[in-house]
Amino acid sequence: MQTTKRSSGITLLEVLAALFVVSIGLLGVLAVIPFGAIQVSKAQHAEYASNMLANATAEVVIRNMGIESWDKVTYKKFIWCEPYPIFDSPTHIVHVPRVEDRDDWKDLMRGQDDLAYNTYDDKRPEFKFWKDGKPLSSGKYTWFFTYLLKEGEDTVIVDVLACRNRVQSDDLQVHVPKESFAAAHRGGTFTFSNGNNIVERLAQTKYVFVTWQEGSTLNGAWCKIVVLDKDERSTPRNPKIVVTGSLPSTSDYDIYVYIPSGVLYHKRVPDVPIRK
Repeated sequence: MQTTKRSSGITLLEVLAALFVVSIGLLGVLAVIPFGAIQVSKAQHAEYASNMLANATAEVVIRNMGIESWDKVTYKKFIWCEPYPIFDSPTHIVHVPRVEDRDDWKDLMRGQDDLAYNTYDDKRPEFKFWKDGKPLSSGKYTWFFTYLLKEGEDTVIVDVLACRNRVQSDDLQVHVPKESFAAAHRGGTFTFSNGNNIVERLAQTKYVFVTWQEGSTLNGAWCKIVVLDKDERSTPRNPKIVVTGSLPSTSDYDIYVYIPSGVLYHKRVPDVPIRK
């Protein structure tokens, strides 16, 4: 009598189980891809802005951009140099009007390889903005600077700021009373007690400009936001920020906090000579 030997194989149930396991793994991989793309995009923005900041700092120092033309009556005044309209000028800060008339500065204070273009059907670039036969940047990346003339010296302290998607009309200035400022070593904590979309404004930037008056002396500093917190239980919301920077060591002073939009990086040049 002849018997038939059964060959071992894979059942349909085993195939379905394997497909289920593989699909779970693929879903995990697909979930990582968008997160990775976001991180790559952030890294590209950071690299571009930091490179632009280095170039901008060199431009200010080498060109001595307007520094030699300002009078020394601006002692202890912070000069804001930006070739675009300032809608809400910071208290105690002098915005130099003549800068707005410098068209060459407007072109210079943009990311020089931040080009905006359309494409033809054959994917050739068609640049949107032109000047003197050359394509201009889209204006997504820009920079500006502030400076303080050092009293009794022929040098200035320059702070250069690199920005992405800066919109000056989104700037906001807030008065912070003594009880809302907690001094700390090389920094402090501010608690804002009003609305005006402060949380949204603070989320648009990494730096704020702070000024305070000690007797007859005006002081100020650019400070980096290291923590942004808000109390959702209160109405209106009371956002709180923790910053690093050269702030007063006590909480004896009323402070003005100027919140610019889109500031990513800051670099200080302590002693830039004034050309005679």
